[in-house]
Amino acid sequence: MQRPATTHPDPARPPNLFGMDREELASSLAPLTGRPFHASQVFHWMYARLQSEPRGMTDLPAALRRELSERFRVTWPEVREVRRSADGSKKYVLVLEDGGEIEAVYILYGDRVTLCLSSQIGCPLACAFCLTGTMGQVRNLTPGEILGQIAVIARDNSLAGTSYRVVFMGMGEPLLNLDAVMGAFRVMVDRKGFGLSPRRVTLSTAGLVPGIERLGRESPRPRLAISLGASGDKQRDELMPINRKHDLKALIDACRRFPLGPREKVTFEYCLLDGINDSDGDAARIARHTRGLRAKVNVIPYNEAGLAGFRTPSVERAERFRHALLARGVAATIRWSKGRDVGAACGQLVTSAGAR
Repeated sequence: MQRPATTHPDPARPPNLFGMDREELASSLAPLTGRPFHASQVFHWMYARLQSEPRGMTDLPAALRRELSERFRVTWPEVREVRRSADGSKKYVLVLEDGGEIEAVYILYGDRVTLCLSSQIGCPLACAFCLTGTMGQVRNLTPGEILGQIAVIARDNSLAGTSYRVVFMGMGEPLLNLDAVMGAFRVMVDRKGFGLSPRRVTLSTAGLVPGIERLGRESPRPRLAISLGASGDKQRDELMPINRKHDLKALIDACRRFPLGPREKVTFEYCLLDGINDSDGDAARIARHTRGLRAKVNVIPYNEAGLAGFRTPSVERAERFRHALLARGVAATIRWSKGRDVGAACGQLVTSAGAR
């Protein structure tokens, strides 16, 4: 059962329009206007044009803009800090209305921009190599809090109307908050919303089989990525406790059943831990797991996060592991994480405050 995504809003404050979908917005604005297209205009202003001031929605009647300003608000998370990496990436520390904090990342790969979003404050899955897991789960995020991460980063980096990617690879397990994630996703891919192609949005899970099956029934839906972490059950039980509930066979079987579109593949993310899961035997087992499956493997060398017992493998070791996969017919790449110098890389996201 999903934990409710609630921010305990202040009843003295006007309702926040940001985060509402088309239907919710039309219902909220119906008492103010008899013209349904006004809700579509507000939707476009909030998401496509990143307008957070109702009075600035200039193609609406002046009286309606005034009423919107008096009865509603358009509120995003507040920026507490922006940490700039030497590689051009940025980590945003964002404060939510209840005082909870999350992190989101603006990532540059050459000219390609990717936004890494959080879906929860903290994470309950306690993967041994992930700093976020040390927080536990505080609560789920709402659709508005998820979309607000895009709005903050997009305005700060002039992304409105440009092409970029979104990955749910930040704080939290997205499949534990799938209702809110999919609510946000539908606004992302709405042509009057953020206007993203569904192919440019990826959801990463540690391996919740029922959630994978549910995601496969959604249309449209994000692309699927699996955080693999280990090649065998015994080791995965230790590194990723979710494996004790959904073991590798159940996980791989769910991936085989997942409905893939043309040219689509399941991505397996493999956090490479020096001396732990980086042997040729590990590569051979991964090849057996993925045989006959339309898949690719992203080898992600571990990012130092202050967790005892884990080290980043050398470049040579990472390359050898990738070649061991390629030699067995597995499509594999190495992804050296961006933003490592500011704690913005995979497995490094953590905040000092949950919900005050």
